[in-house]
Amino acid sequence: MTAARTGLDGTHRWTQLTFVENDPLDFDLDEWADVMERTASTAVCISAGGYVAYYPTKVPLHHRSTYLGDRDLLGEVVDLARSRGMAVMARVDPHAVHRDVVEQRPDWIARTEDGELLEHWAMPGIYLTDAFGGYSWELTTEVLREIARDYDVDALFANRWQGHGPGYTATTAADYRAATGRPLPTSKDPAGGEAWATYRAWRRSRLSDLVAHWDRAVQEVAPAVRFVPNLGSFTAADLEPRVARAVPFLLVDHQARGDGEALWSAGRDAKRVRALHPGKPVGLITSVGPESHDFRWKDSVNAAVETTGWIVDGFVHGAFPWFTKFAAKIHDPRWIPAVERAFGLHRAVSGGLAGARPVAETLVWDADERAASQPVRDAASGVYQALVELGVPFEYVGPGSLSALSRPGVRLVVLPEVPTLEAAAADALRSFAEAGGALLLTGGGPDVAGRGPLVRELLGVDVVERRGGIVRNNYVQREPGGALQDGFGDARRVVGGTRLVRFGVPADAGGLPDGAGGVDVSWRFVPDHPDLPMEEVYPRSVATDPAVLGGAVGAGRADVVGFNVTELYWQALQADHLTLLDNLVRRGLDGGRAVEVRGPGVLDVATWAGDRSFTVLAANLTDPMMMRGQRRVVVPLDGVRVVVDLDRVAALAGAPVPRDVAGDGAGEGAGVRVEVLVGEDWARAEVTASAGRLEVALPPVEELAAVRLTW
Repeated sequence: MTAARTGLDGTHRWTQLTFVENDPLDFDLDEWADVMERTASTAVCISAGGYVAYYPTKVPLHHRSTYLGDRDLLGEVVDLARSRGMAVMARVDPHAVHRDVVEQRPDWIARTEDGELLEHWAMPGIYLTDAFGGYSWELTTEVLREIARDYDVDALFANRWQGHGPGYTATTAADYRAATGRPLPTSKDPAGGEAWATYRAWRRSRLSDLVAHWDRAVQEVAPAVRFVPNLGSFTAADLEPRVARAVPFLLVDHQARGDGEALWSAGRDAKRVRALHPGKPVGLITSVGPESHDFRWKDSVNAAVETTGWIVDGFVHGAFPWFTKFAAKIHDPRWIPAVERAFGLHRAVSGGLAGARPVAETLVWDADERAASQPVRDAASGVYQALVELGVPFEYVGPGSLSALSRPGVRLVVLPEVPTLEAAAADALRSFAEAGGALLLTGGGPDVAGRGPLVRELLGVDVVERRGGIVRNNYVQREPGGALQDGFGDARRVVGGTRLVRFGVPADAGGLPDGAGGVDVSWRFVPDHPDLPMEEVYPRSVATDPAVLGGAVGAGRADVVGFNVTELYWQALQADHLTLLDNLVRRGLDGGRAVEVRGPGVLDVATWAGDRSFTVLAANLTDPMMMRGQRRVVVPLDGVRVVVDLDRVAALAGAPVPRDVAGDGAGEGAGVRVEVLVGEDWARAEVTASAGRLEVALPPVEELAAVRLTW
């Protein structure tokens, strides 16, 4: 029996089975039916074709699995899933081809800069396709149409469809020259230069056209079927908004932690894609195995708590869960309970989030890190790490999402060592501050294209010098009577930066009381001095140059740190830098927050507002392996409390929130009903209410903490 067609609305929990070529020999459909049942999966993505076809394809040059025989693996899984009422997506991979395609259509094969056929880096004897040429636009199109016509699927999905460089075929070179008037860039062109910038813009347009072409092609033969492109962790920017708006949802292919990644990286992906494409559902593809790009253990499994934690952090920030297993044979089943646990938690909280939107008082400026320098990338990671440790929920804003500045309840925008801004972005940020918002600029703040330092436009303070090299042995000294002193005890001098900015501020400018106007200086740089011999380690003059300053901007304010505090926090994790950032964020948020999570541990917090609801979700990242995998255990947290300011919640939600807590009866009274997640079930919370604030006691927190307010 076939169930009614399901929607592709971003609420599903996905099983992806990626076949290997010999899977048809012993594929066990019943075993995978059990996996889908145990994990409460509501959708399935199944390998169909491209490099290898797992169904009896009739498209010429489409390689059918050598082991397929009279089986139809695609059809078997589609029938199983449809009988269970699951959404179904068929996967193709067009990035490589066998030798017969090379011999018959060499024009489809990517080339090196020298014109040689581009052999696959991992599998000798097969070759990479040119993503911009005929293989994608012709053969892959026919494969997609064949599957959409012959199988009861909801969508088609392409993996590794974006190519591996410019391709350098004659066809692509001609198309590129016709569009840009330029030859394709090569390794001789500077990576940050105009040649590669022009190519990236053309590539974005061409790939967006390809997605639109594939979507039209499948709908011509099956009007209800859609095409969904796979995307890397940063490549949501590869799709133009016109195309991103049209696809059912966006997928981020960041399957597990790579070397040196923190456990919050899963949630960061979700935030980035949502900032670029607001309102579009986002999914996070999680592999059950490790993602070491150097060692490629594709047929192994991660520690169970690592897999669970990755999925949970993703959906806390709005990425619906999706797991992928390479090869149908299950050699090591330890991943199944891990996915079962994560998917069960998602099932518990997702229903209450229907129609909810992510909200936050704090926004972080997000530059495109792919073209950024290492210090800029480290600064982006440092501010993320700091805000997670401080328990501050935040969202991203960037050049393509300036409308986020006008969202209800937004109070603070952090720019973590952003080097440059376009004029339109600078104007939007200034308007935000003048209307009462707060800006926090680190690294001295960016330069505005064609205009000079942003800090000059905001505070009338000029940048005299930027010391971009590594300054050793630098310190900052407290300004007597200045602000931003909490948490430093009796310390008069703390660690400073390694990249310093000198401002044109009078030496006698000091800490000014709130409302006094002008520029206030709270910390100054200790003058440079040697770090060896030890007898020479002392400053020769008094501290004069401002290191941390701020002032009013219209009805709001701007604070500026004159050194690379967020880059250094990622590199060195100095506690005093975290304390300084905490003080700056608290000042930007007027000394309070809509939500504060108090108690032990590190929790990655997100807040969601519905029509008559407000939900706090927090992934428990407390673990010695938080900063790099694999995680070993879940550390339960006792004594965690969530404090909610109802006035600030109302500002974020854009609607009034009752101030009283409802009675014991469900729906009784006109107040706020407060629930917490216990295991995978919701229960009434222990709440203390006072002066428009609710303090909620949580049960012991394992992978996930959740508080839900409804009214």
